Amino acid sequence: KAIDVILSSQKTAKPVHDRGGWRYNPDARDSDLSVTVWQLMALRSAKNDELQVPVSAIDDAIEYLKRSYASPLDRNGLPDKKASGFCYEPHRNRPTFTMTAAGLLAMQVCGQYDSPLVAGAADWLLEHPPKWKERFCLYGTYYYAQGMYQRGGEHATTARQLVQEMLLKQQAGNGSWTAGNNEERGHGSVYATSMIVLSLSVKYHYLPIYQK
Repeated sequence: KAIDVILSSQKTAKPVHDRGGWRYNPDARDSDLSVTVWQLMALRSAKNDELQVPVSAIDDAIEYLKRSYASPLDRNGLPDKKASGFCYEPHRNRPTFTMTAAGLLAMQVCGQYDSPLVAGAADWLLEHPPKWKERFCLYGTYYYAQGMYQRGGEHATTARQLVQEMLLKQQAGNGSWTAGNNEERGHGSVYATSMIVLSLSVKYHYLPIYQK
């Protein structure tokens, strides 16, 4: 039933640039990358469990992700800038750490491992790593750790070291964490600890959704 809600919501009539994405309400007529990524995670999990997920839903979502990329794409789908990131909404030119990390993982969850957008986002994140007091740091680091691990090589090694160094020293004596930024601090230690455990446990690839 949850998958049916997600799929029907994607089909809500929207302007061209918002098609294929999702927003906070099922009948919303616009979209944003943050909500879209979570729905894609759910669809990928459903597909892993052999539930029916139409290929068209994934294809439409990929097109939305492409429109959320900061660098313009030419007729062949190649970005103008070799390294660039993703934005909260389509056709903006100011990528953020959190949305670039989210877009990187979402593209890979959709099977786009060889996309130039994946390569560009991963390179952009090498230049714009997470910072403990940055807005939505824990949310973004969760995506960052997963997405860079999937990318492999230098990206995975750099991200793993950075995430461990940044997070482990912030752990409280009772084993929990509290966010260092104002946007997430109010969500409490259960939220912060959960996101950080997911970020730190990437190398063990417990969750099938993150296995190629």
